[in-house]
Amino acid sequence: MFTPNQQPALLVLIGPAGSGKSAVARAFPPDWRLELDAFRQLVAGDGGDQASTPDALAAFHPALDGRLRRRLPIVIDATSVEDAHRAVLVARARDHHMPAVAIVFRTPLATCQDRQQDRPATRQVPHQTIAWQHARVPSVQQLRDEGFAETYFADELDLMRLLLQRSADAQPDPLAGVRATFGEDLAAVFTWHPDTGDFTAGTFAVAGQELTVRWHDDGDPHDHHWQARTACPDGCPGPAWVKVTDAADLLTVYQGDLPADEPWCDGCGAGGTEG
Repeated sequence: MFTPNQQPALLVLIGPAGSGKSAVARAFPPDWRLELDAFRQLVAGDGGDQASTPDALAAFHPALDGRLRRRLPIVIDATSVEDAHRAVLVARARDHHMPAVAIVFRTPLATCQDRQQDRPATRQVPHQTIAWQHARVPSVQQLRDEGFAETYFADELDLMRLLLQRSADAQPDPLAGVRATFGEDLAAVFTWHPDTGDFTAGTFAVAGQELTVRWHDDGDPHDHHWQARTACPDGCPGPAWVKVTDAADLLTVYQGDLPADEPWCDGCGAGGTEG
């Protein structure tokens, strides 16, 4: 059975919209994954914009060729139910002396269709389109005849073990809490301060502008939260701190206003209840 420890390969996920391809793709390292929806998002600002597919493919194929030239493993996250699309992938893998491996999804049609209601409106695929895709999922023999070196059914692979092992081996993310509360872009400009005692603090910084926050946790499991540095309400040098729960609260503080909570000043004790 194929594992990532074998020789590099081009892994082609094959199944209709809603069959679970993207969840399976995430069992593999992020740099392996080439997702057509992501390229539509890149060129059109909307991963569901089917009209942008030609432009998306114009960006997709150079990325594919670049990894193939370097003999790096690749996971193709697209429906790949059309013979012509698979033929291009197999030919490109062969040109670079890389095996093409098919991972086929046999998710029931009704399940694929039902999953559309949980997607954003722009990403929902019409039921009749999914039915057409479902009917075109190839057989194992057909994939062998097309030149795939190996073919597997997704539900027969222990991809949960692969995902768990990869996640267990990953280094802890020191910005996980920042990322979860304030988002990816703010986490990218955040730096923790050296340990200063009672609070863990850090700063968001962009081109000379800064905003400092700290994590308040006094041991009460029901009272731990982020605080942003602000001006003392009584005018002393402070510092004063106010509770923030998301990026919108940070924006409010940066603009010189306050979220709903009263600030607390470490310098003079002015303001609301500490923390």
